[in-house]
Amino acid sequence: MKDIIKIFKSPEGDVYHITLSENHGVLSPNVIEALGDVNVAGVDLRRLLGNHVTGQKVLSVLAETIADFFLQNENVIICYYCDFLSVIPNTSKNTMPPQEYRSRLFERMFQRYIKLHGIGNIRLSVVEINGINEKYFFHVIYREDHSMLASMIGNDLKEGFGK
Repeated sequence: MKDIIKIFKSPEGDVYHITLSENHGVLSPNVIEALGDVNVAGVDLRRLLGNHVTGQKVLSVLAETIADFFLQNENVIICYYCDFLSVIPNTSKNTMPPQEYRSRLFERMFQRYIKLHGIGNIRLSVVEINGINEKYFFHVIYREDHSMLASMIGNDLKEGFGK
């Protein structure tokens, strides 16, 4: 599996860095062994410069980058963790925590992408874990052929992070 690294600039001048690479770090040895020749790729997204609202053009580039990587790698499952470290500008009407907001946005971007491109055999599973002070959201993107492995990954994440 070849890693993907992409740096791009928004129309407002913000600079983003995305990396998709093999990452088994959060999975138990039993699940890693069960994967066989299937790789689990993590997504690392960072804003290197700027603080503007992330617009539709940037979100589209992110979606295309992740989709291209996934479609080029037949034996890959993507596992993405929505972080809560960066505050998201919002109105007083929205009291949703940043991690949940990112999770819902990512899920809707995924649904939109597969609908626009007529893709039917790819699924997204959202693994929600109740932490001590907040909820954690992991997204597992997989082909239907890998649904058993995706389920194992989801259960492993719940067991590992739900303690």
